[in-house]
Amino acid sequence: MENHFPEIQARHTRTSLEVVGELFPAAEPRVRARLSPLVGQAIEAAFRLDYLPVMVDLEVAAAIRDELGPLGTRRVAREALRRTLNGSILGGLVRSAIALFGNTPPGLLKWAGRGYGNVCRDCGDLRLASATEREAELRLENLPVELNVPSYLDTMAGSLEAYFDICGVEGTARYDPWPGGARFVLRWTPRRTPLD
Repeated sequence: MENHFPEIQARHTRTSLEVVGELFPAAEPRVRARLSPLVGQAIEAAFRLDYLPVMVDLEVAAAIRDELGPLGTRRVAREALRRTLNGSILGGLVRSAIALFGNTPPGLLKWAGRGYGNVCRDCGDLRLASATEREAELRLENLPVELNVPSYLDTMAGSLEAYFDICGVEGTARYDPWPGGARFVLRWTPRRTPLD
């Protein structure tokens, strides 16, 4: 039997650090100072499409949360995923989802699990449990115990809020953790035209 260890694409971790530098320039050196030398070396040595052990990303998420708090963490995660969803790798998936299901949160969130699986390996399964015109529930199941912590779940909630930016709506995501996962409830209202 093959052992699998949770991994995350290096580009995701790097993008998070880049966003900290852009949105919170004074905090970036403090965030980086919180990282162990091995984590810093792993991030710098990895190519953007390489996968890193998820504990590398978790240390980055914890450093961001320690410096910026839960709201700053969500803001960074939201912007990082928004860039990824508009990028060359997941951008095609997003365009396909929009063509098939429309540029609405329920339409795009149908594909959120695919995007999560593309960025994260063996980090649990994200699926859309239900959706209405103004609310959706996603479930993150089979989450490794080391990821069932506030810094990771705050990052996930902020990342899910990036879908609001793509769809041009205002909204919030909240989560309720449980052993082995979490439930995310997203609520939104119309806002403006979608972001590019």
